[in-house]
Amino acid sequence: MTKFYLPTTSISLFIVLLFVLSGCGKSAEDKANERAIEFMSKQDYAEAVKELSTAIEQDKNYLPAYYNRAICYSFLDKTEGAIQDLSFVINNQKPEEQAYLNRAILYENQKNYKLAIKDYSEILKISPKNKKALHFRGICNYYEKNYREAISDYDLSIKYGLNSSGVYYNRAVAFDCQENYTKAIVDYSKAIQIDKQLERAYFARGIAKLKNGQRNAAISDIKQSEQLGSAKATNLLQIIKN
Repeated sequence: MTKFYLPTTSISLFIVLLFVLSGCGKSAEDKANERAIEFMSKQDYAEAVKELSTAIEQDKNYLPAYYNRAICYSFLDKTEGAIQDLSFVINNQKPEEQAYLNRAILYENQKNYKLAIKDYSEILKISPKNKKALHFRGICNYYEKNYREAISDYDLSIKYGLNSSGVYYNRAVAFDCQENYTKAIVDYSKAIQIDKQLERAYFARGIAKLKNGQRNAAISDIKQSEQLGSAKATNLLQIIKN
């Protein structure tokens, strides 16, 4: 997934970090892990899980197998299993950003935003300027209706270098929810500057302009959204004309 656009995007992003061990005298679990990685490279996640489970049976504390099995489970839509494996990794090694990030994304997939926020916050303890974690935590805060906190997270992610249509669009949506239409319009415009084909930003900016008393400018934006394929825009234009 792209982790952009709040209203309609589901989350399926999973950071793939494979543990590969090198050296002579590899253990049985090392070899099972390597066979699993071969299956993963072929997108045969079910067979990879079998190999990784074998590795774990041989060594209950073999963290690479838990991590890689979590990746496989995520691709097999076995979210609970992936979360359990990542939790084992997190609980048995020093704090590590990617494990928290992956688990946070899985929690977000489940719409368990409070737990996702906790994991993103753990990342920010390790790396306070992690703009991805700030952006993603902002999205979770938005869904929890913590609009002020969401805007603060978006502000920091932008301050630390994130310059995407997604973060400006998402901050605009939060401003919209606060009925701060002037700031929302500014951010929708920034999103459009970055991605001139972003149909939903034209539509949302048009709605914000309507609410802000800018009827003609609103109609222009909604027409642009319609030209980019929005059925909602077509319906709204008919309502406005009537």
